[in-house]
Amino acid sequence: MKLSIKYILLLSCVLCIASAKADEKFNKKKYLKAADDAFKSGSIFSATDLYLKILENAPQEKSVLFNLAQSYLLARDYENAAVYYQRCYDADSESNTLALYYAALTNKMQGKYTEAIPMFKRFSKIYKEADAQKMKKWARTEIDGCNFAIKEAKPDPFVKLNHLDKNVNSNYGDMSPALRDDVLYFASINSDTVLVMKADKSDAKKEDNLMKMYTSKVAGDTYSEKTQIKTFSQEGKHISNPSFSEDGKKFFYTICDGDLLKPNCDIYESDMTGVEWGAGKLLGEEINLKGFTNTQPYYAKSSNGSDVLYFVSNREGGRGGFDIWYSQVNKKGEFSTPKNLGGKINTDRDEVTPFYDSKSSTLYFSSNGWISMGGSDIFKSASDVSGRFNNSAENLGAPFNSACDDNYFRYSKTSDEGYLVSNRPGIFSVRGKTCCYDIFSYKYDRRFWLAVKGRVIDDATQQPITGAAINLSLRSNNITETDVIIGNDSSKGETPYFFNLKPEKLYKVSASKDGYFASSQNFSTMGLSKSDTQVVNIYLKKLEKNKAYRLNNIYYDFDKWDLRAESKTTLDTLYGILMENPTIIIELSSHTDVRGSDEYNLKLSQQRAESCVNYLINEKGIPKERITAKGYGETKTLDDCAKYPECPQDQSGDCPCHQLNRRTEFKIIGELDGKLIYDNE
Repeated sequence: MKLSIKYILLLSCVLCIASAKADEKFNKKKYLKAADDAFKSGSIFSATDLYLKILENAPQEKSVLFNLAQSYLLARDYENAAVYYQRCYDADSESNTLALYYAALTNKMQGKYTEAIPMFKRFSKIYKEADAQKMKKWARTEIDGCNFAIKEAKPDPFVKLNHLDKNVNSNYGDMSPALRDDVLYFASINSDTVLVMKADKSDAKKEDNLMKMYTSKVAGDTYSEKTQIKTFSQEGKHISNPSFSEDGKKFFYTICDGDLLKPNCDIYESDMTGVEWGAGKLLGEEINLKGFTNTQPYYAKSSNGSDVLYFVSNREGGRGGFDIWYSQVNKKGEFSTPKNLGGKINTDRDEVTPFYDSKSSTLYFSSNGWISMGGSDIFKSASDVSGRFNNSAENLGAPFNSACDDNYFRYSKTSDEGYLVSNRPGIFSVRGKTCCYDIFSYKYDRRFWLAVKGRVIDDATQQPITGAAINLSLRSNNITETDVIIGNDSSKGETPYFFNLKPEKLYKVSASKDGYFASSQNFSTMGLSKSDTQVVNIYLKKLEKNKAYRLNNIYYDFDKWDLRAESKTTLDTLYGILMENPTIIIELSSHTDVRGSDEYNLKLSQQRAESCVNYLINEKGIPKERITAKGYGETKTLDDCAKYPECPQDQSGDCPCHQLNRRTEFKIIGELDGKLIYDNE
């Protein structure tokens, strides 16, 4: 039973209901059918309990391990999910390879990043199914997410999160906050106990099981007891995702039915008439495309001043999973044919809960397809004057994001305070420490702005370069940790690149362009306590084929070819060049001085060159097709040492001339057709 986690977000814990008392006498066949039926119908706690009962009475029934783990994942019990995914994989590692991926994922979602990384790497090496390319890509993204999370462990010290109290949050799912005139609108299953579904499912849609709309009056940090809005409810259906137009006169929301694995959601609109909301009306088929889920509306002014409805759908024409779409609205209130927001926002996984701030032309959304700290993280991306999103999404980091799922980011009145929804530990829960979503508020105690800008410059001409790819990465002082790219741009001549930064972080900005060696600069925001924009220019050197570049400080003991420890530091620099320029093929050459026979020097230089190449291949992971060893002996000396009296012609001493000739170099001899993907395990 292969499951995408995409559906978890749509209805929150809407259908996390438990079964009535199970039969006292164990019947394996009956229990298997009951467990599978409970899983398919969305009775996740029921399914979990029934699968556990099967294992208790028939421990040899290993086939239920994966479904039990999936049930725990749907219930957001990552700790137990990880245990049973691992047991499933251990029971049959050849047939249950996919369980290893989910075991790694659920370890990641507990914040066990160092444990998850080798598991994802192991999965990538052994997974051979038809979707291997996609799954290995996802595994690489999750590894990057683990590395990112390790560097983001220290949250922004000036942001405070507040878990809203029981006047708002219940023990079940609470989500989709939207503030209007000091009144918080949100959706909730307002129950404090495990809800029961009878064996015949006769009350599976009873009122207690449905997500409903509520309001709470806000006064400072105080929230009044929630009050249900009954105006828009429909019998037996879930209502959620309230949002308002900027003038507060239009109200959009979602109504859903169907089971957990196949929800059916449509978007509705209500207009303010006097002091009351009018009857809700279903939006047309251009928005509510039949046969697909359409949900999480957000109505906003775009950067060019037009009205736009952003929403989430799994309709055809997307990039995979749930994507964010938009529809422009004309003066008559008519919606245009929706368009996909494109690859700078949407991935082949799930993008959800859009919120657009017209003042900064910035879209906030959640995704599990970009590099994340947990499951779904909150991201932002600014649009240009035409409304296009040209740069990759930026992860908001901690404390907005956690190892769990984080979504529904919203401002309240200004960007300095607002709301988000999370199932991180500390929420109110009917079962398990991360079961269901709760609403949090955030507020900046103090806010200042940090940024970096600069140009990409030709090192020889000192002129700015156009068209270089620029990456901003989070880095670490620990050389065993991998830098994680968190932003990208391209150089535009004299116009500087620009990235926003966070306090107390270590950064690297790098640039690359065909025909040049890639280059990077390290900098940080450590200790900064007021607004500042750092200027970091990047200088690129022309890349010339067949030109020798000398590697200084490559040392060997006399008459030996084994690398000395200090030589590896220089070779690590060459490794960095190869990683930053992933298409170049190099020849690494070693040269001797003229002392000794020609044959001996050729053999010694070849062995020394091979020792360097073997280090780069075997210890650093450079593919062997990218590097070749060549020993030239004394055939390419740079200077004639015989003309220097201080240079001995035997092995009795040394001199600068002999040292110059006795060198290690590399030169570029070709390029690959495309970039390689490295596995640095």
